[in-house]
Amino acid sequence: MRITVVTLFPEAFESALAASLLGKARAAGLVTVDFVNPRDFTSDRHRSVDDAPYGGGPGMVMKPQPLIDAIESAGAGAHRVLLTPVGSPLDQAKVRQLAAREHIVLVCGRYEGVDERVSRLAIDEEISLGDFVLSGGEFAALAVIDAVSRLVPGVLGEMASTVEESFSDGATLEYPQYTRPPEFRGLEVPDVLVGGHHEKVREWRRREALRRTAARRPDLLARRRLSAADRALVADDPAVLPASRAHVILAHHPVLDRTGAVVTSSITNLDVHDIARSAATYGLAGYEIVTPVAAQQEKIEHMARVWLDELAAEGVRAGHGHRGHALAPSRVHATIEAALAAIGGSPLVVATSARAGERRIGFRDLVRLLATIPERPVALLLGTGHGLTDDVIASADHVLEPIEGQSDWNHLSVRSAAAVLLDRLFGTGA
Repeated sequence: MRITVVTLFPEAFESALAASLLGKARAAGLVTVDFVNPRDFTSDRHRSVDDAPYGGGPGMVMKPQPLIDAIESAGAGAHRVLLTPVGSPLDQAKVRQLAAREHIVLVCGRYEGVDERVSRLAIDEEISLGDFVLSGGEFAALAVIDAVSRLVPGVLGEMASTVEESFSDGATLEYPQYTRPPEFRGLEVPDVLVGGHHEKVREWRRREALRRTAARRPDLLARRRLSAADRALVADDPAVLPASRAHVILAHHPVLDRTGAVVTSSITNLDVHDIARSAATYGLAGYEIVTPVAAQQEKIEHMARVWLDELAAEGVRAGHGHRGHALAPSRVHATIEAALAAIGGSPLVVATSARAGERRIGFRDLVRLLATIPERPVALLLGTGHGLTDDVIASADHVLEPIEGQSDWNHLSVRSAAAVLLDRLFGTGA
C-alpha cells in the first residue's frame, strides 16, 4: 500500500514511522509512506501557505493554490483524505475501506483551517478522529497510517488478531486478556481460560466483550441488534440488556388537564395496545398502567384477557407477533406507588414531561447511567392528559429531556412519545 502525506511538517513523522510494526512494514516494502510539502509549491520568497480569513476573525487559513498543487502532485487515482475536525468520525469500518485502496493521500490541515475550495476541488472525503481539536492534522494522519497499515497483509504476524480486536465487529470492545502468572497480587486468571474447553472459552470471551462494552461504551451496543446467540449468552445480564429491567408506567392519575387542574384521565384502547406493543418490541420487563377507577381497571383487564384467550386458543398458529404476547406482561395498579412496589427493587424513576424545566437528563446520559447501575430496575413514568403533576415529577429520580422536533409545536400523543423514547433508549438506530 502507498500512502502520501501532504504536510508542512514531515519531520513530525520520523520517529513514529521508524518504530515497531510500521518500521518493519516499511522496511519490507509492504507499506510506503512519502511526503509532499505545500511550501514547495509557493512562488513568493517567504514561501507563504496561509493568509488572513475573509470576513475577519482570529488566526490564518491555509491557501488553496499551494495545497491543491501539492495534492495533485501525488498523482491521479489516489483517494484523497483531508484530516479535519469537521470530518466524519473515523471508525474501524472506515479503516478497512482505506486499507483496501492502493494509494491514499492524507492531507494535514494547520492553523485555523483550510480554504473550503480545497475540499471542493481536491478532496474525496474528510475524516476526523473525534470531537476534539489537535494543533495539526499530522497527529491524526499518524493514527490513520498506523490503523490502516495493521490491516495490510503481512504487516501483522497473525492476521486473526485483527478479527478479535475491539471494534472489529463494529459493536463491541475486546474481551479481557490474561497471561502468566496464573495468580498475581491476589487476582487469578478465570478458570474457564485454563480449562482447555475451546467452546467455553469462546463463549466466555464473547460474553465478557458484551459486558465490557455495555459498561464502558453502551452507545456501541445501541447501534446494532444483538444476534440470537448473543442474546442467549447474556439473557440473565441486565447490564447488557438494560431494557430487560425497564418498565413503562402509564399514569392516568394524578395528571393535569388543559387548565392545570389535577384529574384522572380516561384510558383509551390505542394507548393500552400501542404502548404494550412498543414495550414488547424493545424487550421491556413490564408495562404498568395506573388508574384508581375500578371500572377502567376492569376494562384494561378485559382487553388483555380477550387477546390472551385468543392467543391461548390459537397456540403456535398465533405467531410471535400476536398482540397477546405484548399484553401478557401488562398490569393494572390503583396508584403510581403501587406500580413501583410491584416492580420492586427500589427502581430508578425517570419521569417524562414536555414542559420546560430544570433537572433534565438527556437520552444519551441516561443510557450511560443505566450502564452503571445494572442491578437496579428502571421505571419510565409517562403521564396522560396534559402530563404528570409537579409533585409526581418532583418525586422522580430524574426527569427526561423533552422529545422535540424542529418546530414550536410539541404535543405528541403519549403512545407516540413512548415509542420515540423507547427507541432512543433501547433501539438500534442511536
